Amino acid sequence: MKFVTYHASVRGPIHQRLGQPNQDAVLTRRWRRQWLMVVCDGMGSRPYADVGSKMACYAVRDTVLQSHFAISDRDLIQAVYKNWLDRLGSIKPNDAITTCLFAWGLSTGETRLFQLGDGAIMYQTDHHVRLNQRPTQNFSNETTGLGLSRKYSDWITERIYLQKADQGVVLMTDGISDDLVGEESFLAELQPSLVKRSARMSKRWLVNQLMNWSTPHHTDDKTIAFIYRTA
Repeated sequence: MKFVTYHASVRGPIHQRLGQPNQDAVLTRRWRRQWLMVVCDGMGSRPYADVGSKMACYAVRDTVLQSHFAISDRDLIQAVYKNWLDRLGSIKPNDAITTCLFAWGLSTGETRLFQLGDGAIMYQTDHHVRLNQRPTQNFSNETTGLGLSRKYSDWITERIYLQKADQGVVLMTDGISDDLVGEESFLAELQPSLVKRSARMSKRWLVNQLMNWSTPHHTDDKTIAFIYRTA
């Protein structure tokens, strides 16, 4: 069984105009019949928002690589938070607040989803795109993040199974999710547009879509990570 990943992150128009860094971060990795995607969005009002988001991606990666897939949600989240604090060093957590969304899966299709803060996780399982059953009708949360909350209850977690070819998961920051109108059509349209291109051209296409975002007057950084099962 094979999984293919794509990701892209671009600075929003305001950060481009002011010469400021992208405060989003993204990481994807595949190893030993496992895979990982992480998307984080640093809180713009904090002086080290970009550092916080990057360190969160690394913290998730390191924690997952050192953990068994059966680790409890609570233990995994606590380990991620501790790793993130260690990576910040002398930076105060409150100065580097970031959302944290990640998906961790096995080659069998078993997948674990985690989200703290805003943004969205979408996934396509057996026959349709399913979103979690919260009143907002998407896999999202109120604005919070690492450095702002230490409560396990602020995290959303879920387990899904990518059973068939072309099923997948998308992680995105709120610079994308807040502008989506037809969530269920988004995943269905995204995959064909990527798979028909080479790896280099698909990355270029994805970056171009984010740079030329169709929503008028958009300002935020935009980051997305996508994985789908090919067989």
